[in-house]
Amino acid sequence: MGLKEKRIIKAFENDLYPALEADIYAAAGHNVAIEIQWDTLQEDRFSHLYNDTFPKIYFLPLIEAFKAICVDDMGIDLLKAGLKKVTIINENDHHNEERAITFEDGVLKIDHSPVINADKVEDRTARIISLLEDKLEDFAENGNSSTSTASAESTENETTASTQDKTIDINEMYNRSFVTSIEKQEIFNEMVAGLDWSCDMAEGKLTFGEDKVFDIQIFGTYSENEKSWMWAWANTQSGISETFLQTSLAVKAFGKALNISDFTTPKFAVESDPGAFFATIATASIGESCYVPLAFKGVIVYVTIKSEEADSKANNTADSICSHISKVTSEYNFPHKFSLYFYLTAKGYDVELPGNNLVAKKGEDQILGIFDLKGKLMKISNTNLLTQA
Repeated sequence: MGLKEKRIIKAFENDLYPALEADIYAAAGHNVAIEIQWDTLQEDRFSHLYNDTFPKIYFLPLIEAFKAICVDDMGIDLLKAGLKKVTIINENDHHNEERAITFEDGVLKIDHSPVINADKVEDRTARIISLLEDKLEDFAENGNSSTSTASAESTENETTASTQDKTIDINEMYNRSFVTSIEKQEIFNEMVAGLDWSCDMAEGKLTFGEDKVFDIQIFGTYSENEKSWMWAWANTQSGISETFLQTSLAVKAFGKALNISDFTTPKFAVESDPGAFFATIATASIGESCYVPLAFKGVIVYVTIKSEEADSKANNTADSICSHISKVTSEYNFPHKFSLYFYLTAKGYDVELPGNNLVAKKGEDQILGIFDLKGKLMKISNTNLLTQA
Protein backbone atom coordinates (compact mmCIF):
# COMPACT_ATOMS: atom_id res chain seq x y z
CA MET A 1 0.00 0.00 0.00
CA GLY A 2 1.43 3.36 -1.07
CA LEU A 3 1.61 6.52 1.00
CA LYS A 4 -1.40 8.05 -0.79
CA GLU A 5 -3.53 4.96 -0.06
CA LYS A 6 -2.48 4.97 3.59
CA ARG A 7 -3.39 8.63 3.99
CA ILE A 8 -6.83 8.17 2.42
CA ILE A 9 -7.65 5.16 4.60
CA LYS A 10 -6.32 6.92 7.71
CA ALA A 11 -8.44 9.97 6.94
CA PHE A 12 -11.53 7.75 6.64
CA GLU A 13 -10.67 6.02 9.93
CA ASN A 14 -10.22 9.34 11.76
CA ASP A 15 -12.91 11.50 10.16
CA LEU A 16 -15.78 9.29 8.96
CA TYR A 17 -15.58 6.03 10.88
CA PRO A 18 -16.35 7.38 14.41
CA ALA A 19 -19.88 8.41 13.38
CA LEU A 20 -20.45 5.03 11.72
CA GLU A 21 -19.16 3.25 14.82
CA ALA A 22 -21.60 5.23 16.98
CA ASP A 23 -24.46 4.22 14.67
CA ILE A 24 -23.41 0.56 14.93
CA TYR A 25 -23.39 0.75 18.73
CA ALA A 26 -26.78 2.46 18.77
CA ALA A 27 -28.31 -0.13 16.43
CA ALA A 28 -26.91 -3.02 18.49
CA GLY A 29 -27.90 -1.54 21.83
CA HIS A 30 -24.37 -1.95 23.19
CA ASN A 31 -20.72 -1.40 22.25
CA VAL A 32 -19.98 -4.29 19.91
CA ALA A 33 -16.37 -5.45 19.68
CA ILE A 34 -15.19 -4.49 16.18
CA GLU A 35 -11.82 -5.44 14.70
CA ILE A 36 -10.95 -3.71 11.42
CA GLN A 37 -7.78 -4.60 9.55
CA TRP A 38 -7.50 -1.31 7.73
CA ASP A 39 -4.29 -2.18 5.90
CA THR A 40 -6.12 -4.93 3.98
CA LEU A 41 -8.93 -2.65 2.78
CA GLN A 42 -7.20 -1.39 -0.31
CA GLU A 43 -7.66 -1.77 -4.02
CA ASP A 44 -5.09 -0.28 -6.38
CA ARG A 45 -6.35 2.65 -8.44
CA PHE A 46 -9.67 2.95 -6.57
CA SER A 47 -8.72 4.75 -3.38
CA HIS A 48 -10.74 7.79 -4.47
CA LEU A 49 -13.93 5.69 -4.02
CA TYR A 50 -13.37 4.65 -0.40
CA ASN A 51 -15.46 7.35 1.23
CA ASP A 52 -18.43 6.06 -0.75
CA THR A 53 -17.72 2.31 -0.85
CA PHE A 54 -16.46 1.61 2.68
CA PRO A 55 -19.76 2.60 4.35
CA LYS A 56 -21.86 0.72 1.78
CA ILE A 57 -19.80 -2.46 1.89
CA TYR A 58 -18.79 -2.76 5.54
CA PHE A 59 -20.80 -0.52 7.85
CA LEU A 60 -24.30 0.30 6.56
CA PRO A 61 -25.21 -3.41 6.25
CA LEU A 62 -24.10 -3.91 9.87
CA ILE A 63 -26.17 -0.97 11.08
CA GLU A 64 -29.34 -2.03 9.27
CA ALA A 65 -28.92 -5.70 10.21
CA PHE A 66 -28.44 -4.86 13.89
CA LYS A 67 -31.54 -2.66 13.77
CA ALA A 68 -33.49 -5.60 12.37
CA ILE A 69 -32.25 -7.97 15.06
CA CYS A 70 -32.57 -5.51 17.95
CA VAL A 71 -36.18 -4.45 17.50
CA ASP A 72 -36.73 -5.25 21.21
CA ASP A 73 -34.78 -6.08 24.37
CA MET A 74 -34.85 -9.79 23.60
CA GLY A 75 -32.99 -9.20 20.35
CA ILE A 76 -30.48 -6.91 22.06
CA ASP A 77 -29.83 -9.48 24.80
CA LEU A 78 -29.49 -12.27 22.25
CA LEU A 79 -26.98 -10.25 20.22
CA LYS A 80 -24.97 -9.46 23.35
CA ALA A 81 -24.89 -13.14 24.28
CA GLY A 82 -24.15 -14.59 20.86
CA LEU A 83 -21.96 -12.07 19.05
CA LYS A 84 -18.40 -11.96 20.37
CA LYS A 85 -16.82 -9.79 17.70
CA VAL A 86 -17.17 -8.29 14.23
CA THR A 87 -14.11 -8.66 12.02
CA ILE A 88 -13.75 -6.55 8.87
CA ILE A 89 -10.99 -7.58 6.49
CA ASN A 90 -10.18 -8.13 2.83
CA GLU A 91 -8.19 -11.35 2.59
CA ASN A 92 -9.72 -12.99 -0.46
CA ASP A 93 -11.21 -10.11 -2.48
CA HIS A 94 -14.69 -11.67 -2.28
CA HIS A 95 -17.55 -9.67 -3.74
CA ASN A 96 -20.37 -12.19 -3.35
CA GLU A 97 -22.09 -11.79 0.02
CA GLU A 98 -22.50 -15.56 0.49
CA ARG A 99 -18.74 -16.06 0.43
CA ALA A 100 -17.75 -12.75 1.94
CA ILE A 101 -19.88 -12.79 5.09
CA THR A 102 -19.71 -15.61 7.64
CA PHE A 103 -20.65 -16.15 11.28
CA GLU A 104 -18.75 -18.83 13.17
CA ASP A 105 -18.00 -19.29 16.87
CA GLY A 106 -19.58 -15.97 17.69
CA VAL A 107 -17.47 -14.00 15.19
CA LEU A 108 -19.20 -12.17 12.34
CA LYS A 109 -16.60 -11.82 9.60
CA ILE A 110 -16.93 -9.53 6.59
CA ASP A 111 -14.16 -10.45 4.15
CA HIS A 112 -15.12 -8.34 1.14
CA SER A 113 -13.50 -6.35 -1.63
CA PRO A 114 -13.51 -2.67 -0.66
CA VAL A 115 -14.99 -1.49 -3.98
CA ILE A 116 -16.75 -4.24 -5.98
CA ASN A 117 -20.57 -4.47 -5.75
CA ALA A 118 -20.67 -1.56 -3.34
CA ASP A 119 -24.30 -0.70 -4.12
CA LYS A 120 -25.63 -4.11 -3.05
CA VAL A 121 -26.20 -2.88 0.48
CA GLU A 122 -29.52 -4.67 0.89
CA ASP A 123 -28.05 -8.03 -0.14
CA ARG A 124 -25.29 -7.79 2.45
CA THR A 125 -27.80 -6.62 5.04
CA ALA A 126 -30.06 -9.57 4.34
CA ARG A 127 -27.09 -11.97 4.53
CA ILE A 128 -26.06 -10.65 7.96
CA ILE A 129 -29.64 -10.77 9.27
CA SER A 130 -30.09 -14.33 8.03
CA LEU A 131 -26.83 -15.51 9.62
CA LEU A 132 -27.52 -13.85 12.94
CA GLU A 133 -31.11 -15.06 13.08
CA ASP A 134 -30.01 -18.65 12.48
CA LYS A 135 -26.88 -18.72 14.63
CA LEU A 136 -28.11 -16.59 17.53
CA GLU A 137 -31.25 -18.70 17.86
CA ASP A 138 -29.10 -21.84 17.90
CA PHE A 139 -27.04 -20.25 20.67
CA ALA A 140 -30.17 -19.57 22.73
CA GLU A 141 -31.56 -23.07 22.12
CA ASN A 142 -28.36 -24.55 23.53
CA GLY A 143 -29.13 -22.82 26.81
CA ASN A 144 -26.21 -20.42 26.77
CA SER A 145 -28.17 -17.18 26.88
CA SER A 146 -30.02 -16.94 30.16
CA THR A 147 -30.41 -13.20 29.89
CA SER A 148 -32.20 -13.37 26.56
CA THR A 149 -34.71 -15.94 27.80
CA ALA A 150 -35.35 -14.40 31.21
CA SER A 151 -37.53 -11.59 29.92
CA ALA A 152 -39.33 -13.97 27.57
CA GLU A 153 -40.30 -16.18 30.52
CA SER A 154 -41.90 -13.21 32.21
CA THR A 155 -44.29 -12.47 29.32
CA GLU A 156 -47.47 -14.18 28.23
CA ASN A 157 -47.47 -16.84 25.53
CA GLU A 158 -48.39 -14.39 22.80
CA THR A 159 -45.31 -12.24 23.47
CA THR A 160 -42.80 -15.09 23.75
CA ALA A 161 -44.05 -16.81 20.62
CA SER A 162 -43.74 -13.69 18.51
CA THR A 163 -40.23 -12.82 19.64
CA GLN A 164 -38.73 -16.30 19.36
CA ASP A 165 -40.17 -17.23 15.96
CA LYS A 166 -37.97 -16.28 13.04
CA THR A 167 -41.00 -15.62 10.83
CA ILE A 168 -42.82 -12.69 12.42
CA ASP A 169 -46.34 -11.85 11.28
CA ILE A 170 -46.56 -8.37 9.77
CA ASN A 171 -49.49 -7.48 12.02
CA GLU A 172 -47.38 -8.36 15.06
CA MET A 173 -44.66 -6.03 13.80
CA TYR A 174 -47.26 -3.29 13.41
CA ASN A 175 -48.63 -3.80 16.92
CA ARG A 176 -45.10 -3.79 18.35
CA SER A 177 -44.43 -0.46 16.64
CA PHE A 178 -47.79 1.28 17.04
CA VAL A 179 -47.46 3.18 20.32
CA THR A 180 -43.90 4.30 19.56
CA SER A 181 -44.86 5.45 16.07
CA ILE A 182 -47.90 7.39 17.31
CA GLU A 183 -45.64 9.27 19.72
CA LYS A 184 -43.23 10.14 16.90
CA GLN A 185 -46.06 11.34 14.64
CA GLU A 186 -47.62 13.52 17.33
CA ILE A 187 -44.30 15.19 18.12
CA PHE A 188 -43.55 15.99 14.49
CA ASN A 189 -47.09 17.14 13.67
CA GLU A 190 -46.90 19.61 16.55
CA MET A 191 -43.56 20.91 15.25
CA VAL A 192 -44.93 21.71 11.77
CA ALA A 193 -48.58 22.46 12.54
CA GLY A 194 -50.06 25.05 10.19
CA LEU A 195 -46.96 25.33 7.99
CA ASP A 196 -46.95 24.92 4.21
CA TRP A 197 -44.53 22.40 2.79
CA SER A 198 -42.38 21.89 -0.30
CA CYS A 199 -40.29 18.88 -1.27
CA ASP A 200 -37.17 18.51 -3.42
CA MET A 201 -36.92 14.78 -4.18
CA ALA A 202 -33.66 15.18 -6.10
CA GLU A 203 -31.96 16.77 -3.09
CA GLY A 204 -33.79 14.69 -0.50
CA LYS A 205 -35.15 17.73 1.37
CA LEU A 206 -38.59 18.47 2.83
CA THR A 207 -39.24 22.04 3.95
CA PHE A 208 -42.01 23.32 6.22
CA GLY A 209 -42.55 27.04 6.43
CA GLU A 210 -39.47 29.11 5.69
CA ASP A 211 -36.76 27.42 7.74
CA LYS A 212 -37.72 23.94 8.92
CA VAL A 213 -35.72 21.75 6.51
CA PHE A 214 -35.51 17.98 6.98
CA ASP A 215 -33.48 15.25 5.30
CA ILE A 216 -35.77 12.56 3.94
CA GLN A 217 -35.73 8.96 2.87
CA ILE A 218 -38.17 8.09 0.09
CA PHE A 219 -40.16 5.11 1.32
CA GLY A 220 -42.86 4.17 -1.18
CA THR A 221 -45.82 5.41 -3.20
CA TYR A 222 -49.52 4.64 -3.37
CA SER A 223 -51.37 5.32 -6.61
CA GLU A 224 -54.99 6.20 -5.90
CA ASN A 225 -55.85 5.73 -9.58
CA GLU A 226 -54.21 2.32 -10.01
CA LYS A 227 -54.94 1.20 -6.44
CA SER A 228 -51.36 -0.05 -6.12
CA TRP A 229 -48.38 0.24 -3.79
CA MET A 230 -44.76 0.49 -5.01
CA TRP A 231 -41.66 0.44 -2.82
CA ALA A 232 -39.19 3.23 -3.48
CA TRP A 233 -36.36 0.74 -4.08
CA ALA A 234 -38.41 -0.73 -6.95
CA ASN A 235 -39.17 2.62 -8.60
CA THR A 236 -36.20 2.51 -10.98
CA GLN A 237 -37.79 4.84 -13.53
CA SER A 238 -37.81 7.77 -11.12
CA GLY A 239 -34.00 7.92 -10.90
CA ILE A 240 -34.03 8.24 -7.10
CA SER A 241 -30.52 8.30 -5.66
CA GLU A 242 -29.69 5.24 -3.56
CA THR A 243 -28.75 7.68 -0.80
CA PHE A 244 -32.46 8.34 -0.30
CA LEU A 245 -33.55 4.69 -0.47
CA GLN A 246 -31.85 3.30 2.63
CA THR A 247 -35.01 3.05 4.74
CA SER A 248 -36.97 1.24 2.04
CA LEU A 249 -33.99 -1.06 1.44
CA ALA A 250 -33.81 -1.84 5.14
CA VAL A 251 -37.49 -2.82 5.10
CA LYS A 252 -36.80 -5.02 2.09
CA ALA A 253 -34.02 -6.70 4.09
CA PHE A 254 -36.53 -7.27 6.91
CA GLY A 255 -38.79 -8.95 4.40
CA LYS A 256 -36.07 -11.27 3.15
CA ALA A 257 -34.95 -12.26 6.62
CA LEU A 258 -38.41 -12.66 8.14
CA ASN A 259 -40.25 -14.06 5.11
CA ILE A 260 -42.66 -11.10 4.81
CA SER A 261 -43.67 -10.98 1.15
CA ASP A 262 -45.27 -7.52 1.40
CA PHE A 263 -41.82 -6.09 2.09
CA THR A 264 -40.12 -7.80 -0.85
CA THR A 265 -42.77 -7.56 -3.60
CA PRO A 266 -41.81 -4.52 -5.71
CA LYS A 267 -45.35 -3.47 -6.61
CA PHE A 268 -48.77 -4.92 -5.84
CA ALA A 269 -52.46 -4.08 -6.11
CA VAL A 270 -54.24 -3.06 -2.92
CA GLU A 271 -57.59 -1.30 -2.44
CA SER A 272 -56.64 0.74 0.62
CA ASP A 273 -53.43 2.74 1.00
CA PRO A 274 -50.99 0.64 3.13
CA GLY A 275 -48.37 3.37 3.39
CA ALA A 276 -49.13 4.44 6.96
CA PHE A 277 -49.24 0.80 8.07
CA PHE A 278 -45.82 0.05 6.54
CA ALA A 279 -44.29 3.36 7.67
CA THR A 280 -45.47 2.77 11.25
CA ILE A 281 -43.37 -0.39 11.32
CA ALA A 282 -40.39 1.28 9.68
CA THR A 283 -40.22 4.40 11.86
CA ALA A 284 -40.24 2.39 15.09
CA SER A 285 -38.08 -0.52 13.94
CA ILE A 286 -35.42 1.43 12.05
CA GLY A 287 -35.33 4.47 14.32
CA GLU A 288 -36.64 7.16 11.98
CA SER A 289 -38.15 10.23 13.63
CA CYS A 290 -41.46 10.03 11.76
CA TYR A 291 -43.07 9.51 8.37
CA VAL A 292 -44.89 12.04 6.19
CA PRO A 293 -47.39 11.31 3.38
CA LEU A 294 -47.09 13.82 0.53
CA ALA A 295 -49.96 14.09 -1.96
CA PHE A 296 -49.09 14.71 -5.64
CA LYS A 297 -52.06 14.53 -8.06
CA GLY A 298 -53.40 11.08 -7.30
CA VAL A 299 -50.13 9.69 -5.94
CA ILE A 300 -49.20 9.69 -2.26
CA VAL A 301 -45.45 9.63 -1.69
CA TYR A 302 -44.39 8.42 1.74
CA VAL A 303 -41.11 9.76 3.10
CA THR A 304 -39.40 9.21 6.44
CA ILE A 305 -37.49 11.84 8.36
CA LYS A 306 -34.58 11.81 10.80
CA SER A 307 -34.67 14.91 13.01
CA GLU A 308 -32.60 15.57 16.13
CA GLU A 309 -35.13 18.20 17.19
CA ALA A 310 -38.01 15.72 16.99
CA ASP A 311 -36.04 12.98 18.75
CA SER A 312 -35.16 15.35 21.58
CA LYS A 313 -38.86 15.83 22.33
CA ALA A 314 -39.54 12.11 22.88
CA ASN A 315 -41.32 11.06 26.07
CA ASN A 316 -38.57 9.97 28.45
CA THR A 317 -40.01 10.66 31.91
CA ALA A 318 -42.36 8.23 33.62
CA ASP A 319 -45.18 10.77 33.87
CA SER A 320 -44.99 11.79 30.18
CA ILE A 321 -44.87 8.12 29.15
CA CYS A 322 -47.94 7.35 31.26
CA SER A 323 -49.75 10.37 29.84
CA HIS A 324 -49.00 9.21 26.29
CA ILE A 325 -50.14 5.67 27.05
CA SER A 326 -53.37 6.92 28.61
CA LYS A 327 -54.12 9.10 25.59
CA VAL A 328 -53.30 6.48 22.95
CA THR A 329 -55.25 3.68 24.62
CA SER A 330 -58.32 5.92 24.89
CA GLU A 331 -58.19 7.00 21.24
CA TYR A 332 -57.06 3.92 19.27
CA ASN A 333 -58.00 0.27 19.02
CA PHE A 334 -54.99 -2.04 19.34
CA PRO A 335 -53.87 -4.93 21.61
CA HIS A 336 -52.98 -2.82 24.64
CA LYS A 337 -51.01 -5.28 26.71
CA PHE A 338 -48.94 -6.65 23.83
CA SER A 339 -48.15 -3.24 22.31
CA LEU A 340 -47.34 -1.54 25.60
CA TYR A 341 -44.87 -4.27 26.47
CA PHE A 342 -42.81 -3.39 23.38
CA TYR A 343 -43.27 0.36 23.80
CA LEU A 344 -41.90 0.30 27.33
CA THR A 345 -39.04 -2.07 26.51
CA ALA A 346 -38.06 0.33 23.71
CA LYS A 347 -37.98 3.07 26.36
CA GLY A 348 -35.41 1.05 28.33
CA TYR A 349 -37.73 -0.40 30.97
CA ASP A 350 -37.54 -3.94 32.31
CA VAL A 351 -41.09 -5.18 31.82
CA GLU A 352 -42.94 -8.05 33.45
CA LEU A 353 -46.53 -9.17 32.87
CA PRO A 354 -47.76 -10.85 36.06
CA GLY A 355 -51.40 -11.90 35.74
CA ASN A 356 -53.50 -9.02 34.44
CA ASN A 357 -50.85 -6.45 35.35
CA LEU A 358 -47.83 -4.82 33.78
CA VAL A 359 -44.84 -3.81 35.88
CA ALA A 360 -42.12 -1.73 34.18
CA LYS A 361 -39.00 -0.67 36.07
CA LYS A 362 -36.18 1.66 35.10
CA GLY A 363 -33.91 3.02 37.78
CA GLU A 364 -36.10 4.57 40.45
CA ASP A 365 -39.12 4.76 38.14
CA GLN A 366 -41.86 2.18 38.18
CA ILE A 367 -44.89 2.10 35.91
CA LEU A 368 -47.87 -0.06 36.78
CA GLY A 369 -50.59 -1.08 34.35
CA ILE A 370 -53.84 -2.90 35.17
CA PHE A 371 -55.74 -4.71 32.41
CA ASP A 372 -59.11 -6.43 32.10
CA LEU A 373 -59.40 -10.08 31.10
CA LYS A 374 -59.27 -9.15 27.39
CA GLY A 375 -55.99 -7.25 27.77
CA LYS A 376 -57.56 -3.77 27.63
CA LEU A 377 -55.80 -1.19 29.79
CA MET A 378 -57.88 0.00 32.75
CA LYS A 379 -55.31 2.06 34.68
CA ILE A 380 -51.74 3.24 34.20
CA SER A 381 -49.68 4.85 36.95
CA ASN A 382 -46.19 5.77 38.10
CA THR A 383 -44.81 6.75 41.52
CA ASN A 384 -45.96 10.34 41.02
CA LEU A 385 -49.01 10.06 38.82
CA LEU A 386 -52.21 8.02 38.61
CA THR A 387 -54.37 8.40 35.54
CA GLN A 388 -57.48 6.61 34.34
CA ALA A 389 -57.10 5.26 30.78
